[in-house]
Amino acid sequence: MPDCFISYSSTDQEFAKSVYSELEKHTITAFMASVSLQPGQDWSKEIMENLRNSKWVILLASRAACSSEFVNQEIGATLHNAKNLIPIVWDMAPSELPGWANGVQAIDMSGKQTVGELQREIASIAQRIKQDKSQGLLIIGVVFLALFVLSRE
Repeated sequence: MPDCFISYSSTDQEFAKSVYSELEKHTITAFMASVSLQPGQDWSKEIMENLRNSKWVILLASRAACSSEFVNQEIGATLHNAKNLIPIVWDMAPSELPGWANGVQAIDMSGKQTVGELQREIASIAQRIKQDKSQGLLIIGVVFLALFVLSRE
């Protein structure tokens, strides 16, 4: 199960690969269709399953992505299922995000095209995902401990 799902337009493939690689450096497992799908897999089914199983969605929100029917479906599913959405914009203003995504605080990379700035933003996202993951594991541990104690009584 991936830690996060990367939603992007195939037009932005190189940028998406950079984000994917940076997440990997921080030990975050990401689903990115062009990297994660294997030959012969039903891509539609796999995309939906990985989107459903990811708690975090990183939207690489270029103009091309925001006009993509598939990306908009992924945004809709993300918001409908109350997932954590982090839009990253660079060729438009955050206020131009489509629909309900417009109300989500975005990372504005316009004018910040250096690799170092992208690395810092992805490191920050990775830290948030790790903290969230740790809290979830702690809660699961407490529940199992409670069940163990109760079963011994």
